[in-house]
Amino acid sequence: MIHQISTSDFSSHLFWDVDVSSVDLEKNRAWLVRRVLEKGLLKDWLLLKKCYSKNELREAVTSLRSLEKKATSFACATLDLDRTQLRCYTNKQSQATPWNS
Repeated sequence: MIHQISTSDFSSHLFWDVDVSSVDLEKNRAWLVRRVLEKGLLKDWLLLKKCYSKNELREAVTSLRSLEKKATSFACATLDLDRTQLRCYTNKQSQATPWNS
């Protein structure tokens, strides 16, 4: 029997600001991918890879408007992407933030 992956399989700290039952793995794919890349554990990333194909993960990552630098590097390395393919890299904020991200 194959175990169906649900939001309860992910680390609970990823959903600190939302109702877990309201998160839909398909409708909220980009949000979940960003949340796991920025705040998740390795086990959360491995779960994402079981939920979505590599192409689906690439599509979600390339469409994100913002992504932390470390998360960007990790996503590019694991998904064989170039930074220039990412929307968050090509459309950077016009003003620098007062903190390092």
